[in-house]
Amino acid sequence: MPAVKRQSRRLLPWAVAIIVIAAATYATYTAHAIPLFARKHNLPCTACHTVPPMLNARGQDFWQRGYRLAPDSDLPTLATAPVAAWLTVRQEDRLDAGFGEGYLTRAELISGGPIGENMSYFIEWRIGSLESRGDGTLRDRSGRFEDAYFNWQPTDRFQFAAGQFRAINQIDVSRRLSISEPIVFSTSLPGDPGASSRITSLRVFSPSGRQPGLLFQYQSIKGESEADGLFNSVVLPFVGEWSIPLTPEAHAEASFVSQGPPKGAFLETYYRHDLNSIGAQAFIDDDRWLFTTVATVNYAAPRLTEHVYVTAALGWDDSERTPLRRRSSVEVLYLPVPPTHDWLRPGVGFRAERVTGPGTAPAYIPFVVLSGPNESYTFLTQIEYRHQDDNRSFILDVSLIF
Repeated sequence: MPAVKRQSRRLLPWAVAIIVIAAATYATYTAHAIPLFARKHNLPCTACHTVPPMLNARGQDFWQRGYRLAPDSDLPTLATAPVAAWLTVRQEDRLDAGFGEGYLTRAELISGGPIGENMSYFIEWRIGSLESRGDGTLRDRSGRFEDAYFNWQPTDRFQFAAGQFRAINQIDVSRRLSISEPIVFSTSLPGDPGASSRITSLRVFSPSGRQPGLLFQYQSIKGESEADGLFNSVVLPFVGEWSIPLTPEAHAEASFVSQGPPKGAFLETYYRHDLNSIGAQAFIDDDRWLFTTVATVNYAAPRLTEHVYVTAALGWDDSERTPLRRRSSVEVLYLPVPPTHDWLRPGVGFRAERVTGPGTAPAYIPFVVLSGPNESYTFLTQIEYRHQDDNRSFILDVSLIF
């Protein structure tokens, strides 16, 4: 048995202990102790999240303003340390491969907020990060940054960003409620071989992949809120990954790399109104390209006791190393929002997806999510089953966000 798998079993009881101790500690706090931005403005998590971490319209507006309240808001701004934490214990079972393991997949610190009048920052540092490989072993990437970037908005229409982030903006898959990312966004285009397998892996590109980059965005049509309107952006992604490796294996698997020139150019345009949007993205390089169209629709019942979200995406990609492929994904999410209380937020969803190619098959992914109490701390439980030829799996994630 590989040593990293034995190590993961030792990590599991410690992870459970951390969650229990942290929950007991934060349960004694008042509502002023809710995570990060909610703590700063004395709000419940559900003020900006339908089900954490998924944003509602108010959360989208707050994010687009650079983590600032609307000018006419009368909410308080309290002094607090701008830090939150997210711990996740995972039980993963690959039914066709005979792989079953419980491990600490996430232990991260999150910080963000405004800087002056027109700048902001966001940092998400994963100090503990284990993930499964295809051969049934675990990869240790502790110390890598999920996000680390600065935004500058010199006017209400122009925005610049620099740092490490995802290229796609219309869909923020980091705030998804399913455990896995939709493959229409995560499937990579291969790049040129590098001097090492590490460099080769960092030369690939996917819309939801994180890499160092530069962003320029222009809002050509303004809407009712800051998050509404027509957005047009160009991202220049670079080869690399920012990290501070914290374990011997992470020095190899998540070493700090930053190289030029850009991988290519990622172009995006989309129109958003409330939680509905339609848009298109294209990645262009010398010997590879990708094009995707995306639409999201939100239906809220008259009494706002339930929400139905539909996300559909269709795209194509081609490169010298892969034949022309079609990408497709359709996801339906049902969130029965309680009309009188916020302490428990459930949700159920289903996604069908496929990337065509030799030996591929469509995947069908039902998932369930439950969060609560959404006050001084939040437990998030996610259950996902993947049904795909020779790739059936079951994953359970239990998280504490505080």
